[in-house]
Amino acid sequence: MDFSDKVYKANIDFAGSGDNTVIAAPTAGRIAIDFITVFPEGATTIQLKDGTTDYGGQFALDAKQPFLIENSAKFYDGVITLTKETAFVINSTAAVQVSGFVRYRVLDSF
Repeated sequence: MDFSDKVYKANIDFAGSGDNTVIAAPTAGRIAIDFITVFPEGATTIQLKDGTTDYGGQFALDAKQPFLIENSAKFYDGVITLTKETAFVINSTAAVQVSGFVRYRVLDSF
């Protein structure tokens, strides 16, 4: 990235079904995700969420099927941009181990 914003990393590490907070809501600004990789140990359907709101459609993943989104176009707002002061959440339909990580920035501009 050619941006001057600080880049953070958050691990994806949960085994419960339902909503799993991956990045806590910032006290100011909005989260811009530049990279995400998800690896489920078992079959599950995941839903990315902007707080409590679905972000796009669901992704049905087989066991050990990796999922990746990358900001290769270098959009300043990332490939996933959340609304102001909301958490990044991943919902899993199955209680299976889900691992991975997210690279993100917190943007001040609105």
